[in-house]
Amino acid sequence: MRCLVTGATGFVGSNLVRSLLAAGHEVVATGAPGSTTRYLDELPLETRLADLLDARRLPALVDGCDWVFHVAGDTSTWNRLAERRRKVNVEAAELLADAALAAGVRRFVHTSTVDVHGYNRDGSPLPERLGERSLFDIGYDYADTKAEGEKAVLRRMDQGLDVVVVYPGFMVGPYDHTLQLGRIIRDLQMGKPTFAPPGTASFCDVRAVADGMVAAAVKGRTGEGYNLTGYNRSYYEMFTRMGELVGARRRPVRVPPAVLRGYGALAEFAARFTGRPPEMDPGMARYVSVPQASDWSKAQQELAYHPGDVEQAVLDAAAWYDKYMPR
Repeated sequence: MRCLVTGATGFVGSNLVRSLLAAGHEVVATGAPGSTTRYLDELPLETRLADLLDARRLPALVDGCDWVFHVAGDTSTWNRLAERRRKVNVEAAELLADAALAAGVRRFVHTSTVDVHGYNRDGSPLPERLGERSLFDIGYDYADTKAEGEKAVLRRMDQGLDVVVVYPGFMVGPYDHTLQLGRIIRDLQMGKPTFAPPGTASFCDVRAVADGMVAAAVKGRTGEGYNLTGYNRSYYEMFTRMGELVGARRRPVRVPPAVLRGYGALAEFAARFTGRPPEMDPGMARYVSVPQASDWSKAQQELAYHPGDVEQAVLDAAAWYDKYMPR
């Protein structure tokens, strides 16, 4: 199949293009103008950087493609970036879905997030449905915009677009050059103080998620969504094990919810003067304080998905940083 991958220059996209190539597919990789293509340049694929908000560019991108994997997204949480976040996570998804529909694309695999499901108060794992508590309207509007973008894409099914949705969890592995979870691994390696928020998350190998996305294109049922998540662990438990794996000299420090929220408020206030996104804000502080957990049994049954070996993913990520982003 000829496949378009948006967000191909990022963490998930860089792994997805490799999974697709390994499965024998032809890949057109796109990312935002100005994005680094360093981790794609040696691969046998076609790279076309494009602004997904420029509707005039999209017909040429999707032309001749059988599958579209929409991975691109804005994961920021700072309130000053709210307008940009909505444009990328909602408007770009709408425009790309329209272009795919017009081009007769056979399948559109939309990357949402497990955050749209919220969580249960007792921390029990959630399948692909809403939990008892929501992550919407808490100042963490990444979840809000991803949910809106997902709904917009699914509405195109009424016009004939074949859509499958995937909900990735907290991913670990190579090609995390923007240092998402990688920042924690890097800090642990360098002996810096590391702070663990009080919540829980569902951790998985990014390469397993990429394989799950390919399986969703092949086996997924139209209109269905699949949790590509993994092992439900507290941040403290996960960060502690990461430190052990990379030989950290210090253990992470637990941070209570009230302290984290207070720090988020101070960091957000300071960002008004620096003009730089804060590393923590009140919405993010609330998000990483909840007992979020995910049930991936549906993906296991229908897509043969497995979250992989997360400990090996941590080691592989650390080795990748040492090679491409040396200390």
